[in-house]
Amino acid sequence: MSGVKKKINHLAVFKQRTKNDDDAELSKSSIVSARKNGRLNLSSRGLASVPDRVWRINELTEEELRNLHFELDYEHKEERWWEQEPLRVLDLSSNSLTTIDSRIRFLTELSTLDIHNNLLEELPAAIGFLRELKLLNLSDNKLASLPPKFYTLTELCELHLKNNHINILESEIGNLIMLTYLDLSHNNLSDLPIGMGYMVRLVTLNLCHNMIKELPPDMTSMRSLKTLDVSFNQLETIPPLGELRKVERIMFQSNNLKGFPDISGCSALTVLHLDNNNIPGIDPQYLDGVGCLRKLTLQNNQIEVIPEEIIKLIHLEVFDLSHNNLSLIPSCIGILPNLKQFVIKDNDIKNIRGDIIRCGTPRILTHIRQTTDSTNVNARDLLPCGASISKYPDKYTMKSTKLLSLAGQYLVELPDEVLADAAGASVTVVDLSRNKLSELPDEMAQIVTVTDLKLTSNHLTRLPEWTGEKYKYLQALDISKNYLESLPPSISCLKYLRDIDLSFNRFTKLPEAIYDVVSLEGLTANDNLIGEIDMPSLGKLKRLAILNLANNNIAHVPPELGNLKNLRNLSLSGNCFKYPRQAILTKDTEEILSYLRNLIPR
Repeated sequence: MSGVKKKINHLAVFKQRTKNDDDAELSKSSIVSARKNGRLNLSSRGLASVPDRVWRINELTEEELRNLHFELDYEHKEERWWEQEPLRVLDLSSNSLTTIDSRIRFLTELSTLDIHNNLLEELPAAIGFLRELKLLNLSDNKLASLPPKFYTLTELCELHLKNNHINILESEIGNLIMLTYLDLSHNNLSDLPIGMGYMVRLVTLNLCHNMIKELPPDMTSMRSLKTLDVSFNQLETIPPLGELRKVERIMFQSNNLKGFPDISGCSALTVLHLDNNNIPGIDPQYLDGVGCLRKLTLQNNQIEVIPEEIIKLIHLEVFDLSHNNLSLIPSCIGILPNLKQFVIKDNDIKNIRGDIIRCGTPRILTHIRQTTDSTNVNARDLLPCGASISKYPDKYTMKSTKLLSLAGQYLVELPDEVLADAAGASVTVVDLSRNKLSELPDEMAQIVTVTDLKLTSNHLTRLPEWTGEKYKYLQALDISKNYLESLPPSISCLKYLRDIDLSFNRFTKLPEAIYDVVSLEGLTANDNLIGEIDMPSLGKLKRLAILNLANNNIAHVPPELGNLKNLRNLSLSGNCFKYPRQAILTKDTEEILSYLRNLIPR
C-alpha cells in the first residue's frame, strides 16, 4: 500500500499539463489588453501548446463581446477600441512548445514574433503568410531546416536563429533583402549558399560556432556590413574582403586559416580577430587602407616575423602575438603612437630580455624607444641603398604612414622643413610628446589634416589661437603633463573633437571653450587645481561618456551630475568633498550617478 500511495502522490505533484491548462493561460483580460495595444505576452507560462484563442484573437465573437465587463458606451460600436488594433507583437518565448499551428496564418499583421527558447523541431509552411513580419526570434529551439515558404518573408529586418540544429540554407535566403541583422550562430552549417550577397542591407552577420569551410564570394556584396563573425568554424580560405568598406569588426578566430586574409581596402575596420589559426605570417600588402585598425589579435598561430609595414596601422592600440614563433621584436613597434597593449608572451624572443617582456607593454615600448632611433626605422627600407638618413622622419615615410612622430627627442624647437614635409604628406597623427617645447611654432598651422595631436610631457604654457581654427578635423587632443592654465576660445570650433586630456596641468577650472564642443565623449582633467563642477555648462556635453576629475580641489559635487545619462566612467577620488563618501566612490559609475540623482530635491 505504501508503494501505491507514493505513486499517487508523485502523480499529484507532477500533474501532466493538459490542453485546457494551456488555453486557460489566455484570460479575457489578456485578450482585451491585446486588442487595445496590439501586443500579447505569453512568455514563460509553461505552455506545451499555444492557446487556440490566440489564432483568432483578431476576431471577437458576439458572446465574448457580451461577456467583456468594462465601463464603455456600447452604443458606439465604431469606437470600441478592442476592435481596432490587430495583433502586431506576439511573445511565446521560454515555453515548451513543440509545434506551431498552421492557423498562425490568420495573424497576418504580426510585425514581431518571438518564439525563442522552446522545443520546436519544424516550422509550418503557413509562416509564409506573415508578410508584415519584421522581427522573428527562433533562437534556442531544435530546428534542422526552414520551410521553403519561410524565404518569402521579404519584410524581415531581424532574424535570430542561434542555437538550433540548422544544417542547410537555401539560396533563396537572398530573397530576404530587408534583413539588417542575421544570427545563425551555434548551428550545424557546413556550407553557405551563393545568393547571400543579395542581402545588401545586412549590418550584422553572426555565423560563429558552425562547421563552415569557406565563405561564398558574393558575400563581399554586403556593402552595409559592419560586424562579421565567423569564429569557431573550419574556414581554410577567405575571399578578398576589400569591398566591405563599412565593416568595423571581423572575427575569424578559431578556424583553419593558412594565410592572412586580404583586408586591404576595409577602411572602417577597427577590430580583427585571427587567434587560433595556422597563419604563418602577416602579409604586408594586405595592410594597405586599414589605417583605422585599433585591435589586431593573432595569438596561437605560426607567425615568425612582424613586418616593418605594421607602422601603417598608426591607430593600433591592441596587438596580440602571444604563442607564435617570433624571435625578434622589430624597432618599428616603437613607432606605433597609440599602442597600449602589446602581448608577446610565449615566443622565443632573442633581442629583448625576458624580464623586460614580463613587465608588460610600457616597459617593452620604453626599451625599444630608448635603444633605437624608432622614428626612422621604416625609412631605412624605403630609401635607396646608400642614401643618408636624417634624424627626422622623411616625407616619404610620412606620406606612407600619415604620421609625424618626434616623440621622446627632448626637442626645444621643431625644424621648419619637417613641418612643411608633414603638411605636404597630409599627416593625420602628430606626436610631439616627451619633448621640451614651450610653445608651438606657427608653421604647424599648415598641417591642416591633423585628427590626432599628442603634446603630452612638454613645457607648454599656452596653445596658440590657430589650434582650433586650423585643426578643424581634430578628433583627439592630448595636452597632459604641461603647464597650461587656460585654453584659447577657438577650441570651441573643434566640432569633431571626441577626446581631450588636460590632466597634470594647472587649470583652476575647466576652460569655457570646452563646454561648446558638443561632440566631446571623453574629458580627462585629473591632477589639476579645479575647484568646482559647473553643472549648467557641463550639462551641454550630451555625449560625454568619460569624465575624470580625480585629484583636484573640488569641495562640492552637485547632485545634478547624476543626470548625465551617457556617462559610463566617472572618477572623482582624491578631492576634498565630504559627500559622496569614499565608500560610494568605490562603486561603479551607474551606482554613483544613481546615488547623486537620489540627492536631487523632488
